[in-house]
Amino acid sequence: MRLDKFTLKAQEAIQASQQVAERFGNQQIEPEHLMRAILEQKEGVIPPLLG
Repeated sequence: MRLDKFTLKAQEAIQASQQVAERFGNQQIEPEHLMRAILEQKEGVIPPLLG
């Protein structure tokens, strides 16, 4: 996967999702890991939408 084709925030979310997967003892990234990473982004788009 070429991360340079993604926006900076998307790159950060993908990297964070890997950390989330590792934190839960998973060897591969699942959609749930990416979703959690996006929800945890401090300056991301989703948290302000959720309030």
